[in-house]
Amino acid sequence: MFFKTKNKSSNETNSKQVSLNPELKSIEGLGTKILNSKADAKSLFNKDWWYGKIMDLSMKSPSFKTQMFRFVDVLPYLNDNNEVAKHLKEYFSDKEGGLPSVFSFGASLGTLAPGVLAGTVRKNVSEMARLFITGDSPTDAIPKLEASRSKQIGFTVDILGETTLSEVEALDYQKRYLDLIATLADRSQNWDKQDLIDTNHLGDIPKVNVSVKLSSLYSQVKVQAWEESKKILIERIEPIFDLALKNNVFINLDMEHYQIKDLTLDVFKTLLMMPKYKDYPHFGMVLQAYLRDSHDDAKTLIEFAKHRGVPFTVRLVKGAYWDFEVIHAKQNTWNIPVYTKKQESDANYERCTSLFLENYKNLHLAIGSHNVRSIAAAVIKAEELGVPRNAIEVQMLFGMADNFKKSLLELGFRIREYATVGEMIPGMAYLVRRLLENTSNESFLRSSTTGETPIAFLLKDPALDLISSSKEPNLSGFINAPLIDFANTKQRTQFENTLQKVKSQLPIKEIKGFINGQFVASEKQLIRISPIDGETKVCDFYSLNEKQVDEAIASAEVAFKQWRKTSTSERAKLIHKLADLMETHRQEIAALEVFEVGKPWAEADGDLTEAIDFCRYYAEDIKKLGAGQKVGNVPGESSNYHYVPKGVVAVIAPWNFPFAILAGMVAGALVTGNTVLIKPAEQSTATGFKLLELLNQLNLPKGVVQFVPGLGETVGAQIVKDPRVSMIAFTGSKEVGLKIIEQAGRTQTGQTQVKTCMIEMGGKNAIIVDSDADLDEAVKAVIYSAFGFAGQKCSACSRVIVLPQNYELFVSRLIAATKSIFTENPTNPKSFLGPVVDEEAYLRLKGVIEKGSTEATLAYRGEIKPTQGYYITPTIFTDVMPNSFLAQKEFFGPILSVIKAKDIDEALEIANGTEFALTGGAFSRSPINIEKIKNQFEAGNVYINRTITGAMVDRHPFGGYKMSGLGSKTGGPDYLKQFMVPRVITENTMRRGFSPDLLV
Repeated sequence: MFFKTKNKSSNETNSKQVSLNPELKSIEGLGTKILNSKADAKSLFNKDWWYGKIMDLSMKSPSFKTQMFRFVDVLPYLNDNNEVAKHLKEYFSDKEGGLPSVFSFGASLGTLAPGVLAGTVRKNVSEMARLFITGDSPTDAIPKLEASRSKQIGFTVDILGETTLSEVEALDYQKRYLDLIATLADRSQNWDKQDLIDTNHLGDIPKVNVSVKLSSLYSQVKVQAWEESKKILIERIEPIFDLALKNNVFINLDMEHYQIKDLTLDVFKTLLMMPKYKDYPHFGMVLQAYLRDSHDDAKTLIEFAKHRGVPFTVRLVKGAYWDFEVIHAKQNTWNIPVYTKKQESDANYERCTSLFLENYKNLHLAIGSHNVRSIAAAVIKAEELGVPRNAIEVQMLFGMADNFKKSLLELGFRIREYATVGEMIPGMAYLVRRLLENTSNESFLRSSTTGETPIAFLLKDPALDLISSSKEPNLSGFINAPLIDFANTKQRTQFENTLQKVKSQLPIKEIKGFINGQFVASEKQLIRISPIDGETKVCDFYSLNEKQVDEAIASAEVAFKQWRKTSTSERAKLIHKLADLMETHRQEIAALEVFEVGKPWAEADGDLTEAIDFCRYYAEDIKKLGAGQKVGNVPGESSNYHYVPKGVVAVIAPWNFPFAILAGMVAGALVTGNTVLIKPAEQSTATGFKLLELLNQLNLPKGVVQFVPGLGETVGAQIVKDPRVSMIAFTGSKEVGLKIIEQAGRTQTGQTQVKTCMIEMGGKNAIIVDSDADLDEAVKAVIYSAFGFAGQKCSACSRVIVLPQNYELFVSRLIAATKSIFTENPTNPKSFLGPVVDEEAYLRLKGVIEKGSTEATLAYRGEIKPTQGYYITPTIFTDVMPNSFLAQKEFFGPILSVIKAKDIDEALEIANGTEFALTGGAFSRSPINIEKIKNQFEAGNVYINRTITGAMVDRHPFGGYKMSGLGSKTGGPDYLKQFMVPRVITENTMRRGFSPDLLV
């Protein structure tokens, strides 16, 4: 034995502190003992086994590692051996077309015949998965769980699967948890009590222990809708808690992504204070030590435990989503929630461990780690504090670190394995994470197993020589404005309050035109009614008459003569200041959009951040273009290539991105030295007027900006025809865009230049779903791309083209997931989509659905819940023919056509078979097919394995071709050039045979 004991009953012995032998009373001594332990189990790094060879190759070759993880991820989706062989070649073939010999390991006669090879690889990967996964079902898992118990190792069982797309799937998960609890509880009646794993310092503990992922129980968790999400999550987990109480089962709530961390803690604390659960001690919560705020959360949990008066358990882990959290934060320009150095996470783990051990009488600690230093530090700290050994337990993953488990068992510690149950497809995300962890350069298991790292280094105190990392995203180049983080209570509450404030200020009365520095009214007033209820008056505004529009153009023409002379640096400074003002007023303008055009919270906020990004990007870009550049390279002359503004630019904006597109076009025109006529869409005049208010705070010279509200067919048409207008920047429908191009091409009397157009029109955008696509991701992306903001984006997905291998499953999951989203008044934070923009759009889309029903199968049409307003619920047609009305016409609403294609080539032919070429996307895990999509998909923006909406400035410069647009891309390096004319000035520098170029 490695510790001293007295001859007492087992439970009494376990309830006392047992002293370690002197040689094990230091972290280094205990850690060395654990590290030097041996076990008979197969090791992941043992090269006598296939997976050991895979691990070895993955550690030696980052490129092989990447391809291996991708292959393992896609394998369960491949329906036959030919597909497996095809993907093997695509991922791993060398220049000569050969495969690494590791893939023939275990094949009969060493043959590389595709069928045998594919079958062998599938078998080997399945065996590797079974190292970590106990079985497809609870019944299948029982033999492995019982085998562990026979070795005095307990378990906590988790059901695999991380993406719940629909309420059907969520309720199925709930049922599976209930079945898991019932099955294990029933079987446990036959298990003998083992004091080491079935008791703690206070007495008996449950033999059955189950871990639950909250997000699996509700498909529509939204941090914006905090209280609604919390209410439903509690309703879903209550039956699980009730059954656990009835059967004396331990329930642990797993911790997932950071965005729902605080929501998970809120749900946990609320549940544990409910009278029926308040006295039950067998609940647990996970804390992730790689999170920067985990130490504060630990303090909060300790105070909660003291308040509750009945202990619960905290499983302290490092965290399993590090890559995702870092990438997600950087993509949103948020502070990084995790420590970016492993040493920091290790040090924080020990800080949190000490805090929990100091309060062991209030809550119990489960040390969830394979890091021997972390475990040894916890054990020694517990010894110092007099914490009973069985007041804590060590948890490790099933199938990993068996030698460490053996050593800790010999020392008398309670060991519990985190064991997963589930099928291969939902299990792949789990398996891939395990492989990533085990082959990481910083993996403790890898370092301790390969023998490459000295034991002294492995057991070094992580707090020594610790240099803290920054939580700043540390991005280079252009940095996008951060979105509101609705998981942040302060930011979420602020937006809720702003919504109420803006609502109380409606309607905005008498929005006037702005001409030559003066506000003007006219004889005609129009009213904007909110589409969210068809009653709320948002504003009234004047529609300018012909004379006023003429005065505005004349004023802009005069102002141009001086404005064009303003220095580039001064104009850039003003546009940066405009972005600052947008930052200050972003929430009130976003809230106004919710009422005026029916944008949900996040969509409205995204519109404001895009406007800010446009301003900052263009203000910096003009600095690069402003000075011009030297061209030519001969002595005796100097040539400067530079740009000058065009003149009066008419900006005719849409209502669907009422601030971002308007602000982007206006900022682009102003920063390049043009004067601007601002014509907002009549449906979003109030939002457009907010931009004018900000512009007026810049103290621009009179006439540089004119605000000309009114109807497109009157005010817009007059502007387009006027010969003094040098350029028209328009975003809107194809019908109007083509009329503008036609009208602009007619030279008017007195016109002194060729009028140019920058026109962005619509799209009939498609997403292709390949035979090997990840359907979890594909369904989620299609729903967001098709139905976000009620499909009222020019980039929205209106066609999804599916290969036959995935067709039936994709359609069934798509419909189930679509049934689960909420069509609601967008002031309600749970709203996925709100109304269409007005009654005209509402009636038109109803007609489209009626006509579409005559030529295809109406597979799903949502039930209208709001009784007022202009709501068109998500509508899905199947059996759609590629050349039909549904597949060819743009509708600008939440209507999706599903088309079947026989292969990837036909899918691309269908995708390209419209007059539009704006956006498109594909979900595929075939490298060859992805390259084919990149090369052959006709769209200005092609997205692979992600949504096709939500383009961001600099990252995704936006714009299409064919009938989708004329001009270059917004938010990209060529955009500003469209507002300017290139000039070259060439000077002869030679004087009577003398040139300064030849001076030495």
